[in-house]
Amino acid sequence: MKKVLIVLLTTILAFASIVFAAGKVGDIAWNESNIKTLRSFDKAAVLRVVQRIDDSDFSLSDYGEFEFDWYPAGDGKYELAVSSSTGPDISHLDIYWRDAPGKFRSQNFGILAFARIEEWYEGAEFADLNGDGKEEIILFEPLDSDDSAIMFRRKFIPNATWPKVYRLRDGKYADASRDFPNFYQNKILPQLAKAIVQATNAEPGPNIDPSYEEWQLPERNLAALIMCRDKILRVIGRNPTAGLAQARKWMRDSDPVFVDNARIVLQDIGSHDQEVRAAKVATDRAAKNWPNKNWLAFGPEATQHRVP
Repeated sequence: MKKVLIVLLTTILAFASIVFAAGKVGDIAWNESNIKTLRSFDKAAVLRVVQRIDDSDFSLSDYGEFEFDWYPAGDGKYELAVSSSTGPDISHLDIYWRDAPGKFRSQNFGILAFARIEEWYEGAEFADLNGDGKEEIILFEPLDSDDSAIMFRRKFIPNATWPKVYRLRDGKYADASRDFPNFYQNKILPQLAKAIVQATNAEPGPNIDPSYEEWQLPERNLAALIMCRDKILRVIGRNPTAGLAQARKWMRDSDPVFVDNARIVLQDIGSHDQEVRAAKVATDRAAKNWPNKNWLAFGPEATQHRVP
């Protein structure tokens, strides 16, 4: 009986310490003087304050991923960034601010997990790009982000993503990619150039039969990198129509993925509505004539062909 009471008391104290810690996370100021204390809290304590802010009852076991960190938000203040996922395809980045005791704000970025961070990128997700004491967020987002159904249809296809920069402005993160041309020029484009060279020299794996879909993977990877590079050139104003000639060439390709890439590029450049419509028709036509139908992730004709 004594042992049972000791175990029960220990459990109660442990639970009380978590609740107390959560209260401290939310109750103390999120500023420079408290940052060491804030960074000492564990996931359970941070989750408690997230539950309190979001009015959520999710437990740690409900998450496939739950990671957090604290970043400067200017004027000596800090923000809480929580990366989480509850499934294989969608992850979330939530930013929390404490404006006053009991008063919090948040901003959510719902992100396709398979487009979160590209392997070629050598950099952080949070970085002070202009030295103003505030962290910018670098998130890889698909060029085709307007249509989530199409993105999921292309789930197993290399999709073009690009590093969009979000800047804290008036208490909220907003797209500010055009404000950081030096970041793209000096850091991103050189990394991309290296990745494009590597992709150009890549070949299909030795155990892949040319009749299977994976045979096209190296060229499709290369296309995604080229689309990323051209998107950046358009964003920073170096070439407003970068990728246009390549898109028109892809329109005539037999691979439906490349034809669909043409649609994405033309749509992103803008003012090419007629060609976008033509690309959609050409994609359907190419898909019907394509030997394997598994370029579609979902649908009645979707299959997965892999060499054992």
